[in-house]
Amino acid sequence: MILRALKYTRYTKDAREWSIVGNGDDFAYFGNINLLVGKNASGKSRTLNVIREIAGLLSGKISLSKANTATQRFELIFEGDKKEYNYFLDFKDRIVVSEILLVDGKEYMNRAKGLFIELAESKNVSISVDDTHLAITATDVNGNIYYKPFVQWGKSLKNYFFSNQIEKAHLVKDYRVIEEKDQDVEDTSILVYTLYMGKKTFGDKFISEIKSCMHELGYSQISDIDIQEAKGGYGICVEEDGRYIVSQRDMSQGMFRALALFIFLTYAHMSNMSVCILVDDMGEGLDFERSKGLIDIVTNKIHNSNIQYFMTTNDRHIMNHIPLRFWSVIEREKNKSIFYDIVNSTEKFDDFKYTGLNNFDFLTTDFYKKGFGNIEEEENG
Repeated sequence: MILRALKYTRYTKDAREWSIVGNGDDFAYFGNINLLVGKNASGKSRTLNVIREIAGLLSGKISLSKANTATQRFELIFEGDKKEYNYFLDFKDRIVVSEILLVDGKEYMNRAKGLFIELAESKNVSISVDDTHLAITATDVNGNIYYKPFVQWGKSLKNYFFSNQIEKAHLVKDYRVIEEKDQDVEDTSILVYTLYMGKKTFGDKFISEIKSCMHELGYSQISDIDIQEAKGGYGICVEEDGRYIVSQRDMSQGMFRALALFIFLTYAHMSNMSVCILVDDMGEGLDFERSKGLIDIVTNKIHNSNIQYFMTTNDRHIMNHIPLRFWSVIEREKNKSIFYDIVNSTEKFDDFKYTGLNNFDFLTTDFYKKGFGNIEEEENG
């Protein structure tokens, strides 16, 4: 399942109000690959936090009592199995006000009406849920999830912070299982377990694919990738030139982040899994050539897959390397972060190719908002 569109508001009609909306009060639209760009404080990282928040709520990993913001409203459009899912959630002071689900335009859930239709069998079910919990995460007495695709999507989300050193330093006690306490999406236990499962399920083909990606990125010295026992637990390691072992803790930050990303992407791609990946500060810790290589590899792996990829950057070189069709330009206007994308601003995105300018100029000249009118104003000014 893929998140195709989003509208969002927190603290409506309050001094703290902030919202995400598309150009012309439309939705912010997303594809499989999404680059979020904008000036400082436009809302790039905050948008990733919103996606992270709703994923946590849908998966059941966080409850309303643990939500970062007490009052929020989400309007989401998902796509999966050739169906469109519209999900609406509104809660105030951590109490559910409204929760509605439409599948291809038909109501499958409406809490106000007491309507609940199981997705798998399209039959009415009785759900008893108080107003401090989401119905979307409800289960029957046997633990079967009524709205399973949404819970799975929430659980599939993975976070990457290219400037974060914490994951690299963390070792796990047992790489063959994921303990309940370790199921945080940022935990390295997920990474080590994924490497273990990839080798167990796909064998040498899995490792060869990851090595190929690392070689393409310039780490040609890597001859093997494995799990290593060290003082304090287990971590990933690489063998260089068939002789030297480099532990997880001794890798450069750039190598570790790229390797971690390729492990997850390769496993998801080979398993045909639906995964949502968030990457803040894309390319941090990598030089320009490796950043470009990383983007090319990721794009090739995600194309025509069930994987969705969100990334942010302030790097003009990365912006110039990623086609505009993958861009979402965020403009901050008072309490709104307004998204301009290929769906809600088609003409501006299509016209820019006639300017002969670099992609970075699409942002700096405000072409995404004013089009040729802005360039004419500059020339006449």
